[in-house]
Amino acid sequence: MKKIKFTYLSAIKIIVPAVFCYLLNGISSRSFLSVPLFLSVLYLGFNPLSSAISFVAPFLLTLSVKKIFSAVVTAIVICPIFALIRKNKTQVGAKIIPLSIFAVLPFILLQQESMIENAVQGGLSVLLTLVFISSSRVIFIKNFKYKCATEEIICLAIFSFVLGLGLINEWGYNGYLSVAIFIILCSSLIFSSGTCVAVSIILAFAPSLLSLSTVYFASFPLTALAVLLSAKKSKFASSITAILSHLVFLIAFNFYGTFYYTDVLYGVIPPCLFLFLPSKLFETLKKKTISLSETNLSKYAVNRTRLSLSQKLYELAGVFNQMKKGFETLKKETCSGEEIFYKMADEVVMNVCESCPSFEACKSKRLPDHEELKNIISVGAAKGRISLIDLTKKFVSECGYVNSVIFEVNSLITKYREKVKQSEEIASGKELITMQSGGVATVLKNLALDFSKSLAISDSIEKTVSDALKKNGIIFKEIMAFENDFSTEINLTLGVEELNISKIESVISSALNLKMSVVLRTSLSLTTCTLTLRPAPVLDAAFGLSSTKKFGSEKSGDTHSLVKIDEGKFMVCLSDGMGSGDMANRTSETAISLIESFYKAGIDGDSVLGIVNKILAIGTDESFSAMDILSVNLFNLTCNFIKIGSPSSYLITEQSIQIIDGNSLPLGILDELKPTSLSIPLTEGATVLMITDGISDAFGSSTDIINYLKNLRSLNPQKLTDDLLDYALKQENGHPRDDMTAVCVRIFKKAS
Repeated sequence: MKKIKFTYLSAIKIIVPAVFCYLLNGISSRSFLSVPLFLSVLYLGFNPLSSAISFVAPFLLTLSVKKIFSAVVTAIVICPIFALIRKNKTQVGAKIIPLSIFAVLPFILLQQESMIENAVQGGLSVLLTLVFISSSRVIFIKNFKYKCATEEIICLAIFSFVLGLGLINEWGYNGYLSVAIFIILCSSLIFSSGTCVAVSIILAFAPSLLSLSTVYFASFPLTALAVLLSAKKSKFASSITAILSHLVFLIAFNFYGTFYYTDVLYGVIPPCLFLFLPSKLFETLKKKTISLSETNLSKYAVNRTRLSLSQKLYELAGVFNQMKKGFETLKKETCSGEEIFYKMADEVVMNVCESCPSFEACKSKRLPDHEELKNIISVGAAKGRISLIDLTKKFVSECGYVNSVIFEVNSLITKYREKVKQSEEIASGKELITMQSGGVATVLKNLALDFSKSLAISDSIEKTVSDALKKNGIIFKEIMAFENDFSTEINLTLGVEELNISKIESVISSALNLKMSVVLRTSLSLTTCTLTLRPAPVLDAAFGLSSTKKFGSEKSGDTHSLVKIDEGKFMVCLSDGMGSGDMANRTSETAISLIESFYKAGIDGDSVLGIVNKILAIGTDESFSAMDILSVNLFNLTCNFIKIGSPSSYLITEQSIQIIDGNSLPLGILDELKPTSLSIPLTEGATVLMITDGISDAFGSSTDIINYLKNLRSLNPQKLTDDLLDYALKQENGHPRDDMTAVCVRIFKKAS
C-alpha cells in the first residue's frame, strides 16, 4: 500500500467523499448507502486507507455503536481485498458485484431493527455501486475535463438525485433550497441557457419526490429563467433576481407551505455567497465547458440538435401554458356581497347583543331583525361608515346599545374594505402572472417553431464563398452555409489575425451577388473566432429627435426609446406620461423600459402592452402614459403602428401625407386595453413623424400640421424635428404649456 501524501489534492480526495458519504447516510435513520460510494472509489484505484477514513468518519457522527461497528468491519474486510488487487495489478471487473454484496452484509446482519428494510437497502446498494462507479469516474478521475457520455450523464443525474435526498433529510427543505439557488446561479454563468434550465429541473426531482409536490418543477426552472435574463447584465443583477424570485414563491404564492420570516434568509445567503466568488473562476469554468463541446460537429448533428431543442422548447411552452390555464381556471370563489353582510350581521349579534343585559328579552321578540341589520350594514359598506342617521327609527327605538352597534359595524366595515382591497390586489397580481406566463409560452413556441425547421446545407454556396475567400487571400479554418426559403446563413471559423470584417463582407457579397453583413462574432479562444453572416436589408433608416420640457417644469414627462430587434428590424417608442415633472417622467420611463425589455425578449405586442398596462394600472399612484410605438421591418418593407392615447402620427412620402390616428385611452387607466393597430407598406424615401400632445396642441389641429409639413422639403430627419419644434414653440411664445417631443424616422437606400 502506498503511503498517503497529505497534499491539497489528497485532502480533497478524503474530504469530498466523506461529505458525500455523510449525505448518503442521511437518507434515512438506518441508511448505509455510502457503501456503494466507498466501493466505487476503491474500484477506481483510490488509496484504501484514505477511502476507509472517508467512509467510516461520517458514521462516527451518528453515535450509533452498531452503525460504527458495521462500517469498521466493512472497511477492515474490503480494504485489504482491494489493496491486494492493486498490488497484483489485476482488474476488479465483474468481481465488484460479489464484493458489494459482501460489503453490505455487516449492516444487514448487525442492524436488526428491520431485516426486510436492510435487505432491500442492501440490494439497492449493489445496483447503486454500478451507477456510482460511473459518476465517481467523472467527478474524481475525469474531473469534468472531458466530454461526458450519455450513460455518464444519466449516472450523474441519479447520483445527484440520491445526494439530494440525503441533503434534504440532513439540512431540511430550506437547506436544500439554498444549495439549489446557489447551483442555479453558478450554472447561469458557466453553462448555456438550456443546460442551466436542465440543471434546475434535475434539482427539482429530490424535493418533489419527498414532498409529493410538483411546485419545485415550477419554481426552480422559473428561477433559472429569471436569473438567465438578468445574468447578461451582472452578477449583482442575477443575485437580486434570485432573491426576488425566492420571495415571490415564498411569500406571494406560498409555494413552500407555511411561511416563517427566518425562511427569507435561506434565499438571501446563497446569492450573497455567489457575489463573493471571483468572476475569473466562472470564466475559467465556462471556458472548460466550451472546450468540452465538439468544435467540428457534423451537419447532420446540427439539425438533430435543433430538432431536439425544438421539442424541449415546445415542452417548456406547454408548462407555461399549463400555468396560465391553471391560474385562469383555479380562481378562488368568493362570497357574494349579500352573504358577507349577513355574516357581518351575525358578528354584530355575537360581539354586541350577546353581552347585552337585554339579550334574552330581545331574543324572545326575535330581535334584532337580521334583514334590517344586514341592510344597515350594506348602507355603511357603500358609504364607508354609518352614523346614527343611517339607523331606522324602529332599530333605534328597540335597541338600548345603539352606539355599541354603530362602533362594531364601522369596525367590521373597515376590515371588510381592507379585505376587499387585498383580494383585488391579489387578483391583479395573479392576472399579471397569467399574462406573463402566456407571453413566455408564446416566445418559447416561436423559438420551437424556428428550431423545428431543418437547415438545408448548401454545398454550392460553401464552394462559391470558399473559392472567393481563397482568391482574395482570406484564410479560414471552417465554413458552413445554410439555406432556407427566406434566408442564407454563412458561418466562418478563422484566426483573429485574418479578421477583416469589411473585406470579408465585401468579398462574400460580391461572390453571391447579395448584400451580406456580419450579425454575430464569437471568440472561441485568444486566436480563433467565428463569424455569422446573413443578408443585409437594402434599405436603412436615419433618425431625428427634438424635445423640450414644459415651461417651469424641472423634468420632462416625455421619454423615447430606439430598440434594434435584429439586423433588419427596429422599434421606436414615444411615451408621454400624463402631466409633467418627476412623476410623469417616472411613469413614462417605466412604460418605455418595460416595453423595450419585453420586445427584446420576443414577446408579442398584444401581450407586452397588456402586461405593461396591468403593471401601471395596479400601481399605488395614478400612473397614466400615452404611447406611440412604431416597428419597422426593412426586409419586407412594412411598418406597424400601435397607438395608445397618443396624438396623430404622420407618414410622409413624395406623393402624400397620411395621418395615422388612434382613439384608445392611455396605458394604466383601464384594466382592459384596446390599442389602435395599423400595418402600412413602406417605400424608399418615406418619413414617419411621431409627436406628443405638447406639439399637437400648439399647432391646434392636424390640418395645421399637414399644411406646415407640405412646405418642408428637408430630407434630414433631425432638421425636420428641429424646425417643427421651433415652430411649435413660437406658437406658445416660447413658454410651452406641456412637454414637447418629436421623433422622425426616414427610410433610405443604402449606398452600394
